[in-house]
Amino acid sequence: MPLRNELPPRSGPWASRFDSEDALYQAEDALRAAALKNHDLSPILPFEAVYGPFLECAGKATAFAIDPREPYTADGEINYVHADFLTLGLLYGVYRPAEGAGPTGPAGEDDLWNTTVYPYPGGAIDPTKIGLGELGLDAPGVDRRFVHFCAGILGVEAVDDLGELRETFDEAWPDYRDVIRAGLLHLIRNRPLTVDQWYALTYISFHDQRQLTAFLGQVYAYLFDGFDAMPVAPR
Repeated sequence: MPLRNELPPRSGPWASRFDSEDALYQAEDALRAAALKNHDLSPILPFEAVYGPFLECAGKATAFAIDPREPYTADGEINYVHADFLTLGLLYGVYRPAEGAGPTGPAGEDDLWNTTVYPYPGGAIDPTKIGLGELGLDAPGVDRRFVHFCAGILGVEAVDDLGELRETFDEAWPDYRDVIRAGLLHLIRNRPLTVDQWYALTYISFHDQRQLTAFLGQVYAYLFDGFDAMPVAPR
């Protein structure tokens, strides 16, 4: 079963960092609380919901990218651009149930293990705001948590950690597992999301709909049917 350190490096269009330990701790506290409150292993929160309005978000995290207009300087060096997160920033948390959390799912902070917490710029699809109908996800048993699952756990920063989630996924909240099961089955059977929409949500590019559907089928089999090989998304 491959884990992140056994796979080639993966990166999205941005790299990001928290600018202080205080900003990281504040984000983790808020995301962990949202995970427990909403029964959501991959909560996503807007910057303003955690740090306050507009300018109070400055200095909390920084995003870096290679300038697409001028990727190299006149000296041949890589031309990085960076910016503070403000109103378009999102905070992602990815958690897994602690071993021994029990059949009803995590009940307190000690029942959740942190996989990763990271800031990321808002993209073409904001997983905290887009309507389920716009993604073709207005299906029985599916709610906002499935959008978070796709954007967070199946997104570019965390998809290679599926092996860590698998170990204790059976101890997630039953209602959460039901939502993820219903959402994956809906995507596999009905194919409502285009590969362009999937990229806008996850920053992972699939060649065509058939490749995306096959991957989602592997994710379902891995989490729910005991399939041993961890699904590996394209790079």
